[in-house]
Amino acid sequence: MLESAEIVLQPLRSRLYDRFRVEVSVLRLDAIHPLLSGNKWFKLRPALEQARKLRCPILSFGGAWSNHIHALAYAGFQSGVETVGIIRGEPEYATNAMLSDARRWGMQLQFVDRNTYRLRDREEYRHQLSLAHGGALVVPEGGTTSAAVHSVSEIWQLPVMREQGADLLLTAVGSGGTLAGLVAGKPEGTRVLGVPVLKCGSEMVSRINALLGSAGYAGSSGWELLEGAHRGGYARLDAELAAMIEHVGEVHRLPFDPVYTAKLVMAFNRLLLAGQVVAGSKVVLVHTGGLQGVRGHQARLSALAPAFSGPLAV
Repeated sequence: MLESAEIVLQPLRSRLYDRFRVEVSVLRLDAIHPLLSGNKWFKLRPALEQARKLRCPILSFGGAWSNHIHALAYAGFQSGVETVGIIRGEPEYATNAMLSDARRWGMQLQFVDRNTYRLRDREEYRHQLSLAHGGALVVPEGGTTSAAVHSVSEIWQLPVMREQGADLLLTAVGSGGTLAGLVAGKPEGTRVLGVPVLKCGSEMVSRINALLGSAGYAGSSGWELLEGAHRGGYARLDAELAAMIEHVGEVHRLPFDPVYTAKLVMAFNRLLLAGQVVAGSKVVLVHTGGLQGVRGHQARLSALAPAFSGPLAV
């Protein structure tokens, strides 16, 4: 598909981690490629291979600032596969930075209202969309399929992961495919924690179990969801989160996005302060990318970060 950069584990050192005697590294999936990065690299490969084989378009779903839609549009452009995005929202969103990129890369955009968008998981609606767009291969929101679970599981086979390993690995959770893949491929003895970035409740556990079952990993253990880390809901942003993003960017030269990775790091730090991480643990935080979407939050980040006056848990 595309040539990717070497993936590294970047050490993340701080007084907090020294105090609790943990070795923390960030798996820099965001550095795979400037435009097709993070977990999207792994999740989209199976769909692109299938679409090329079938010689059909790929159709998928997302919001106006969807990283998945952005990555799919670029991957399709580079691979010679036509793409269609069913976008929740108004046609005026077509001019934002993310969708402008998608249109430039040839993605056909179709805007739908919220009620219609809720039909995205119904087979009849998907079939209608496929027929209307030349027999398109329909990929769920976020790119989460059983094939994507297998592809994501290969993260554990990366040289840096085989060499260092991990006692504890954490990843942000949106649609659930990345967490399912990391659970599917994890070594014995490694604990995996998922940090949901949206209010999801017990249905996310059921979703992950269903994904694992469909991919042939039913009954997988050694994982759990860390509830209450969404900080108010999907894409919600507050002053403390903005200040932490600014601090980590300046001190560690490590960019985080406010929707996924920043919430992941903050959740881990609070877990550490609560005494729920074993001293001496090797911890890996998965950077799932999403940096393209920061463009939609930059003004709020710049305004909120200086407003935070309390101590940062970093």
